[in-house]
Amino acid sequence: MDAAVTVFAKRGIEAASISEITAIAGVSNGIFYYHFRSKTELLDTVGHAVAAALVDEVDDAIRDVHNGVERVAVATQEFIRRAAAEPEWGWLIVEALGDLGTFHDQISRGIRKDVAIGIAQGGFAVDPSDLLFASLLSVVSVGLRERLQHPKAPDVEGRAAQFVLRMLGVSAAVALKKTEAARKRRAKPQRHERKSKVRTVRRLTN
Repeated sequence: MDAAVTVFAKRGIEAASISEITAIAGVSNGIFYYHFRSKTELLDTVGHAVAAALVDEVDDAIRDVHNGVERVAVATQEFIRRAAAEPEWGWLIVEALGDLGTFHDQISRGIRKDVAIGIAQGGFAVDPSDLLFASLLSVVSVGLRERLQHPKAPDVEGRAAQFVLRMLGVSAAVALKKTEAARKRRAKPQRHERKSKVRTVRRLTN
């Protein structure tokens, strides 16, 4: 996995070759095909790992936010913004959110944690079912896709966050207020925010 992430980051996804990946990993092409049927399957696995690592990164960035409703508002916007900052990785994350696969727990744990906090605080009155979380992640995926397709579109992240809050039973007025507050509180990028996807994926998979 480390070798694949390194090559993808260096060459780009389209230009990366299985031969270069296996050379850096120090294994034969035969070993590669024992674990993966194709480069596409490897990309799918890497995409899920990147998405899961990004969830951890965003959770760390909002560690000082204690209100559940605010956490959801901030995290939704931050996830989309950070994922879209590197479009090639962003598109992998879009696909990963559509089919969580074996990384289901890692990718969904951020939103599950924040919603649980919001429910405990009385900010959300919803049944925390798997269907709910799948629906919330679908909104995030659509928001990310919209941002990737239209990089200059105004406030895609904010609109996605409002939609997520509305699905959690928050009124339109409160959803707008919390989303705007979340956008205003976003400070200048901190050093930890600029970690490369190579490092975040390695932290997850090692």
